[in-house]
Amino acid sequence: MRDSTYEFHSFTYLAVAMMKQRCTFDGPGRVVGITIIELVVSLAVVSILVTTGVPAFSNLIQSNRISESAFNALGTINMARAEAVKRRTRVVLCRSANPAAATPACGGAANTWTSGWLVFASGDTNNTYEAATDTLLGTGIVHSSNVTVIANSTSNNNLEYNSDGTTNESGGTARFAICDKRGGAHGRQVNVPPHGRPKFIKGDSTTPINCTSPT
Repeated sequence: MRDSTYEFHSFTYLAVAMMKQRCTFDGPGRVVGITIIELVVSLAVVSILVTTGVPAFSNLIQSNRISESAFNALGTINMARAEAVKRRTRVVLCRSANPAAATPACGGAANTWTSGWLVFASGDTNNTYEAATDTLLGTGIVHSSNVTVIANSTSNNNLEYNSDGTTNESGGTARFAICDKRGGAHGRQVNVPPHGRPKFIKGDSTTPINCTSPT
């Protein structure tokens, strides 16, 4: 709503500027203004711009927000893989209800990574972050309240990387669907197969992303 309102005011400002351009002084105390016809034409132009321009700009902004969230997730996954190889140890990504907490923890709703995630080098044999034994490498959040990040059953709770850069997910492919209210045709998806290298997918009307159960 804020973005649409901003564009509306921009177009209104344009119309006022057009009308002001036509207002000139013609001697002391006399102003030559615009005609009724010119005013009607100017308002018609503004109406057309608002009708066609605002939805287009709004759609562009929403797409940018989804892309930002998707590339944020992709970057985090790439970082986790690189750290696992560099440190020669297991690195885990887990969903978190509040990654910005003073003492963050893995958790949150099943399959839902919308609230954020943690990345840590594991110092024990479990996949849960514990400050005493694990090393926190980073956190991630979704910056837009209109964007959701949903995982499949393979990455329901976490995504684990081995020291050689492969995943330890019983041979399954982790899938993360990033969507907004417009649905799968505008969604993005990140797939992480057993070899560990993530793949980015952009949905469209022919092959939409499954936003609630990525496949």
